[in-house]
Amino acid sequence: MRNCLIIFFLFLSFAAKAEFINIGIYHGENIKAFEFSVRAGKYSLFSEQGKISELNSKSSVKVESNHQGVVVMLDGQNLGTFQKINFVGVGWYNHFLIRPISNRLKEQRYDDNLKVFSQSKGMQLVNNIDLDNYVAGVVEAEVGQKPPKEYFKLQAIICRTYALSNTHKHLLEGFNLCDQVHCQAYHGKSFFSPIVEASMQTRGAVIVDSDIQLITAAFHSHCGGQTVNSEDVWTKSLYYLRSVEDTFCTNLKNSYWEKRIATQAWNRYLQANLAEASLEDFEPTYQASRRALKLPNTNLDVEDMRHHFGLRSTFFDVVDHGDTILLCGKGYGHGVGLCQIGAMEMARRGYNYSDILHFYYRGVHIIDLSALDFFKAD
Repeated sequence: MRNCLIIFFLFLSFAAKAEFINIGIYHGENIKAFEFSVRAGKYSLFSEQGKISELNSKSSVKVESNHQGVVVMLDGQNLGTFQKINFVGVGWYNHFLIRPISNRLKEQRYDDNLKVFSQSKGMQLVNNIDLDNYVAGVVEAEVGQKPPKEYFKLQAIICRTYALSNTHKHLLEGFNLCDQVHCQAYHGKSFFSPIVEASMQTRGAVIVDSDIQLITAAFHSHCGGQTVNSEDVWTKSLYYLRSVEDTFCTNLKNSYWEKRIATQAWNRYLQANLAEASLEDFEPTYQASRRALKLPNTNLDVEDMRHHFGLRSTFFDVVDHGDTILLCGKGYGHGVGLCQIGAMEMARRGYNYSDILHFYYRGVHIIDLSALDFFKAD
């Protein structure tokens, strides 16, 4: 009976109310000054003291940081120094441009709203944005414009799920996620219509497990023909992140790689990480028929080796060439969850986003955000 109820609610119409999220932009840059300009719609400017001004496309706003706080200049006039300011979109459709006064940082456009608050080393900028507008920006930053349209829908659902299951990552800094790759890459507004459409067509859709909890929506560039179980890379075993044989990604971009390591450097690493008895038993030539978790006759963690030597994956053969060790590998990334290259190929072959998603994440469900509240209250 519960399964019937789940199926009934899985395909509820998408929620009408907008979901907003706070993204730390130019994170870690300690911006000292920037220019703000309206590119669409209208904005109201607020501080902790209340409303300061109305802004439109002709308004020239410069914001600077000093030891007292945030200084706001409007059309050359000093409006005051504040601890925080908010640019709030009040039009039907609003987006703005940030131009950092720095030769090193690029200008970027963003949807919706901007929060700015003073810090000891500069200012923190926070994009308060509709979740689906954010998702569109992330999809473009993560995969670019070349994948097929169906893949954009899949990536949108994954990015939305990831964002909502990680909203706590930067709470102590005053926002949910940042714009760097350790959260999700985000370079601002997407103007590429297939990506924007994919985000809106899947509006509100997220991935949940059998307990109706948001999944860990792990993905990587290329699995080399075989994904790995979650516990093989991380500590937690998740039933939906199981090893999958993937023939869709073979012989495509990043399928193969090689890296040469000086034998001395290789041996130093082994000696530092293996007991003497294990080192004597170690065979310098090793052929990987499947993704390795440990090197043969050792307790050596290959994931640690991947990070130490900057390898593309843990799927490799080891060949002794005397003065050098040649690593011949497959794939790119940690190998858990969805293989992006394989998923893109599936989309090219006509698989829909649901089929692709269930190929890589086993036993999961796609539901609307509105249904999550229903099951939490159950």
